Amino acid sequence: MTTLRSATRRRVKLGVQSLEARDVPAAAPVLDLGFTGAQVTANSARFQQTSAVPVGQFLTFLQVQAANVEEGYNTDASPPYQLNQTGTTHSLKLVDVPIVNIGGTDYRQFMVDVNETTKNPQVTLEEMRIYVAEAGNLTGYNAKNRTLSGNGPIWDMDGAGNVSVKLNAQLNAGTGMGDAFVYIPSAFFGTSTYVYVYSKFGGKIKSDNGAESIGVMPPPPPTTGSISGFVYFDADNDGVREPNGNQDLVNEVGLNGVVMHLTGFDSVGNPVSLFATTAFNMSFGDGYYQFTGLAPGTYTIIKTADPQDFISGINTAGIPTNGSPHEPDLSDPNDSITNISLGTGAGLVEYNFGELFVGGGG
Repeated sequence: MTTLRSATRRRVKLGVQSLEARDVPAAAPVLDLGFTGAQVTANSARFQQTSAVPVGQFLTFLQVQAANVEEGYNTDASPPYQLNQTGTTHSLKLVDVPIVNIGGTDYRQFMVDVNETTKNPQVTLEEMRIYVAEAGNLTGYNAKNRTLSGNGPIWDMDGAGNVSVKLNAQLNAGTGMGDAFVYIPSAFFGTSTYVYVYSKFGGKIKSDNGAESIGVMPPPPPTTGSISGFVYFDADNDGVREPNGNQDLVNEVGLNGVVMHLTGFDSVGNPVSLFATTAFNMSFGDGYYQFTGLAPGTYTIIKTADPQDFISGINTAGIPTNGSPHEPDLSDPNDSITNISLGTGAGLVEYNFGELFVGGGG
C-alpha cells in the first residue's frame, strides 16, 4: 500500500512540473498613440501624436486602403498598386525626407494619417519597415523574409520586439491632416537615393476600409532674408529720415532702446514672432534695428512703445508698394507697418518709424 501511494504522488508531481514548463508566447504590446500629446518609442524610433498640419503640408507618397488588414509600399513601378496601395502612391527620394534634430540626434521625419469611421475611429499600425535603393521602381515584397526586391530593411518597427501602435482618426479628422510624426534615426539611411516605406495596418484593431496615408512635410523655406530700419527723431514730421540735417539744419538722430516686434507667417504657414531693439550700428548709426534669418513670408513690424518724451510720427516702408504704414488709433493701437512681403533671400531696408519730440527732457 505504501509503495502504491508513493508512486501516485510521483506521477502527480511530474504532471505539475510538465505543465509549468510549457512556454506560452506573450502577446505583442500595443503602444497607445490614440490620445492628444501621446508619445511612444519602438526600435530607436519616436512616434508622436500631432495636431493637424496646415493645409497642403502633408505630402502623401503612400496610401493603402482595404477592409480589416491593409498593407503596401511606395513605388513608381507600373502598375503602381502592388498590394493594397491606392490613391497617391509613388517613389520618394531621401533628400525629400526632412531631417529634425531632437535632443542632439538627427531623425528623418515621416507622417502617418489614418481615416477610419466615426463609429470605429481607431486602427493599429502593425508593421512598418524602411528600405533604400538607387532605383525608384522596386517591386516584389516578400512577407516571409521581409525583403523588398531581395533587399532587407534598414529599419524595422518590430526589430527590437513585436509591437503595434494604436492610432485614432478622430483626433484630426480628414484626409491628409496628419495624426502622428514618426522620427527614425537618420544614421540608418546612409546615402541611397530612394526610400521605400512598407506599412501594414489592421490586426489588433482592424480597418473599417478607411484610407491610411504616409507622407512627409515639405522642406522648410530658406531663412536668408532680412528686414531692417530705424526709429528716429523726425524733427520736421515729413516721414523722411535725414540724419545729416533737414531743411532747418536739424540732425534727425536715431533713437536707441526701442523694442520692435516682428510677427507674421512664413511661406509654408509657420508663425513667426521675433524681437529686436534699436541700437547704435557701426555702419548705420543710432536707432537701427534688424531682423535676420527670415524665411519668405508676409510680416508685420510693430513698435512696442515710444521712447520717453516722444510720440509716434510718420512710418514709412522702404519700398512704398511693399508694406502698409499704420499709425495708432482707436481701432488699432499698434504703431506698425503691415503686409510686408519678403521673398527668398531678400533684404528689405528703411522700414522706418518717425518720432515727434514732445517732452522737455531731464
